[in-house]
Amino acid sequence: MAYKTMTVEEVYQLREEERLQRVAGLHDTCQPEKIIELLLSVGLENLDGKILSELARAYNNNQEFEMAMIILDSIPVEDRDAIWYYRYGYAHMQLSEDLSCDYETQSQKALAMLDKGVELAKDREIIEWCIELVSLSDLKKVLEEHYEKYPFLHQNYSEYVEKNIREMNEIMQSKKQQKYKKITLEDIQEIEDSWEIIEPVYNTVNIYDSYEEYLESAKTFTLEQRYLLAITWYFMEVNNGGHHQFFFNSTGIVWEDAINGFQLFDMKEYANNFMKVIDYFGGNIPFDRKERWDLLQKLEEENEEAFNEMLDQADDFVYDYEGEETELTYMKKNPEKFVFEGHYTGY
Repeated sequence: MAYKTMTVEEVYQLREEERLQRVAGLHDTCQPEKIIELLLSVGLENLDGKILSELARAYNNNQEFEMAMIILDSIPVEDRDAIWYYRYGYAHMQLSEDLSCDYETQSQKALAMLDKGVELAKDREIIEWCIELVSLSDLKKVLEEHYEKYPFLHQNYSEYVEKNIREMNEIMQSKKQQKYKKITLEDIQEIEDSWEIIEPVYNTVNIYDSYEEYLESAKTFTLEQRYLLAITWYFMEVNNGGHHQFFFNSTGIVWEDAINGFQLFDMKEYANNFMKVIDYFGGNIPFDRKERWDLLQKLEEENEEAFNEMLDQADDFVYDYEGEETELTYMKKNPEKFVFEGHYTGY
């Protein structure tokens, strides 16, 4: 639908519902500057809360985030609904990505606004808008680190992530097929990448449910193969998002097997580095994911600076270490512990 140019007098004479309709049409055709021009020409004092919120939306879409917040602040408290909090959260989220702003401050302000938006939301669409801002930005990392501060947002975001994982697993399962693989002593002697050996274990062992189910799903493999899987998950997660991500995600269930694997495979420097983390946690980390979340929260609340410094140092070691330590040395000396022949579900 095309919208003809209107004079200030014509816009001024419109009823509020007509103004909203006019503004909606300009939003649909991506004309934030025109919205700003028209509404400012009428005068802010002549705009109600709903129209002011649309003006803030236009400023956000025009990448004028601080102006958007000024307009949102001018809206009476009684008119601040879920959309108001979403738009304020959007502005803070965008500013968190501005190198001239403090990332941590802007991120936490964004999450606080989005959390309130989710709490007040009367329909699912607004909740999904808030979740989308988290999923498409770096806010998800801050949310995971401080999830107790934003309970409504975290609960809905976690459900969203779990739903996506389930759907993805269903898609992946539908693409899986029974595969046969034979890994001989000779194969192990010649490998250059442990993934060639760990693939059947990776596709079989269940890390997503209870620790008992994890152990049960690994019964068909040797202890050494289970340890190899654990350090594989460790490196995948730590190199992607640090030790915090490793413990926060389902992969934290393999922590004990990972340290045992480093020690067995004579990967001393990795073992020493990881042991410092384990010691900070008190030497015993829960296998249950919710209990690990609670422990992460407790340690952070006790001394956030020390906790983050410890994790950063452990992360940096993994990122920067250039030693020759590798599980391949142990595997080639003990190939009989890694042989495999059988069927598994894979790709």
